[in-house]
Amino acid sequence: MRALRRLGIGAKLVVATVFVLLVAGVPVERLAARDMETALLAEHSPRAAVDAALWRSRRAMLIGMGAVIVVAISVGAATTFFITRPIRRLTRFALAMSEGDLSTRAPLRGSGELRQLARALNHLTSELSRSIADVRTERDLLAGILDGMSEGVLVLDRDGRIVLANRALRAMATLGEDALGRSVIEAIRNARLTEAIQLAGKRDEPVDVEVELGRTLPRRLLVRVSRRKSPAGGGHDARGPDHDGASAEPGLIAVFHDVTDLRRLETIRTDFVANVSHELRTPVTAISTAAETLQLGALQDPHEAAEFVDVIDRHAKRLRHLVDDLLDLSKIEAKNFRLSLAELDIAPAIEHVTHLLGEAARRRRVTVTVDADALPRARCDRRALEQVLMNLLDNAIKYAGEGAHVTVKARSLDQQVTIAVADDGPGIPPHHLGRIFERFYRVDAGRSRDLGGTGLGLAIVKHLVELMNGSIEVESAIGRGTQFTVRLARAA
Repeated sequence: MRALRRLGIGAKLVVATVFVLLVAGVPVERLAARDMETALLAEHSPRAAVDAALWRSRRAMLIGMGAVIVVAISVGAATTFFITRPIRRLTRFALAMSEGDLSTRAPLRGSGELRQLARALNHLTSELSRSIADVRTERDLLAGILDGMSEGVLVLDRDGRIVLANRALRAMATLGEDALGRSVIEAIRNARLTEAIQLAGKRDEPVDVEVELGRTLPRRLLVRVSRRKSPAGGGHDARGPDHDGASAEPGLIAVFHDVTDLRRLETIRTDFVANVSHELRTPVTAISTAAETLQLGALQDPHEAAEFVDVIDRHAKRLRHLVDDLLDLSKIEAKNFRLSLAELDIAPAIEHVTHLLGEAARRRRVTVTVDADALPRARCDRRALEQVLMNLLDNAIKYAGEGAHVTVKARSLDQQVTIAVADDGPGIPPHHLGRIFERFYRVDAGRSRDLGGTGLGLAIVKHLVELMNGSIEVESAIGRGTQFTVRLARAA
């Protein structure tokens, strides 16, 4: 029995067939032999008896052969059923595996080739499950890395169709889910980017280009487009014909770096250097010219000498103010300007500033009115608050015009203390209000320089107010004046 179990399917069928024929052939042979023996012993019988014996022999042979066939079919069917049953089980398992169910296992029943096949299929399923798990882990890791990148990544196939676009690129270029499978010109619609991609497909070196994407909030992007390396590890020279005879070029990859803030900072730096240079050039030129004039003989004339000395003094003060403002602004922006927040009364600070600027207001015949009685304390820094009020009130006196009225009002509103500096001057055009707190931004550059403004006062005011955890806003109307409102947190 053990030897029979080791036999394969084909050997088992052969053994079963031989056994059936041997078992069924013995009675048939015996019946035929007995009839023939009877016929031969009766030679003296008439011909009719011999014919009858032959017919009985044939009939016995036919009946025996029929029985043998029936028995063989029955045994063969039974053998086939019992032998093919494990094959059907393996077939069902293979179909389940092909449909993605890798949790099932083939039963290890039977012997010989079927048991070995079941064991091989189970091993294949285990290895396939492990490989799929590894691939999923790598895929999730790659997806996490790509979505966590601040740079945009765009992957194209060899036909220029989008295969992958990470989250950063979707935000930069406002791409939707329908972008996959489309060409770059269809999805992003940028001619410079399309040209760079076409050029990169013809060259071995990466192609760098700077493009602008987005309509509502355009972003400046530095893009590097290069060929994707072949999965075979042969680099971008490992290209060969595929089974269709076409090029097996794996495609392109483009990496997008957002340089919007960098370009903006470069512009600010350039403008800052240009503005500082311009602001310094005017007083330096005036001082130098006045000094040369004095050296050339004007020093001997007391009247002219006094006039040129006054020019030197005035522009030297302007330089000092500019340098002081630059130093203060640099300290504030570098977070080196330390404030000491405390619970302070607002009214004394307002009174102190209006007293300091009283002479300037009288010279320009500007009336300053203060309304700051019975106020709760605010949480602020005294020196910073006085500097804020000094800048706002000085601007109001300078730009409101002669004979104007300036009002300083302080009120308590909810959990805040508000200080409003208002004038009834010419006002500020609406298109200037959005940039009024920028460095060196002037509504009227010529008039501001004539009045000694540095263009940095409001920028310093905004930074100081924010350092005190407050806010500042401006309202203005042409011909009706301007009002700056500072909001500070009320003391607990």
